Amino acid sequence: MPTATAYALISASDLKRQRGWTEGLIGQLLGAPDALAPNPHGFRPPMRFFARDRILDAEQADAFRDWAARLDDRRTWRRTQPTRSYRPADIEHLEWLDHPRNIALFLTPRVPRRKRQRRAEPPPAPTGLYPLGRYEVLTLF
Repeated sequence: MPTATAYALISASDLKRQRGWTEGLIGQLLGAPDALAPNPHGFRPPMRFFARDRILDAEQADAFRDWAARLDDRRTWRRTQPTRSYRPADIEHLEWLDHPRNIALFLTPRVPRRKRQRRAEPPPAPTGLYPLGRYEVLTLF
């Protein structure tokens, strides 16, 4: 377990909101989080915290630089804003993961929601003698 004074932690939600990262980029460049904490918003997955030095190292990687160069203007302004960080002593029930760099994460792609299918229009009424809805009356004699 790292010492409390050596680390500054940044949550995954702050990475996405304040630094412009995406969930796929977090999984690809950072992997497993350094620490987990219970989510205060009910029965949701735990909050993930990453060490600031790991984030800064990942932002120096070529993959991140290529991705950041393609950002549009509405996302690049976020990168200039200060990012909120936490001291480990300030987070309640913090659980450190052992060797997060050695934990392999397998990200499952998000399945898009299927749009509700509209019901097909009823077939046009048949033309002919004695049409009754979807059936025709046939006179045999």
